[in-house]
Amino acid sequence: MTEHFKEIVVPVDGSENAVRAVRYAIELARPLNIGVRLFYVFPAASVEIIGMAGMSRADIDQAAQASAQRAFDKTREALGDDGGVKLEEETSMGDPAEEIIRYTEDDNAVLVVIGRRGLSRMKSLMLGSVSDKVMRHARSPVMVVT
Repeated sequence: MTEHFKEIVVPVDGSENAVRAVRYAIELARPLNIGVRLFYVFPAASVEIIGMAGMSRADIDQAAQASAQRAFDKTREALGDDGGVKLEEETSMGDPAEEIIRYTEDDNAVLVVIGRRGLSRMKSLMLGSVSDKVMRHARSPVMVVT
């Protein structure tokens, strides 16, 4: 079935778990000769939580882009070499899990490779809320990297 994937989407947030997921996606993408899309979602809840509610839409968009760029830069810096795989970047705003699901809902030829959230030692076997929701509700294939 892997010969039918046309793209691998990896949600990134600058975390080590996301970097591990990107590394894994690159290893999968290379022999399939497909690209990897780094997908950053600026959480809509952040707008209200950090007091951005009074800002203009343009200012909020600019803050979201700056946040996304930090996540992309941190990911690329941690990767070093992309192994010859084309890496593209995309940014969205909203609930992270819902945006990932929405992005892939009409295309089951997209594989989502997502990192598991790092939790305390006692909860180390549990998935993060975003990865859990994506895994349960996405129509496209989802791989969780630990």
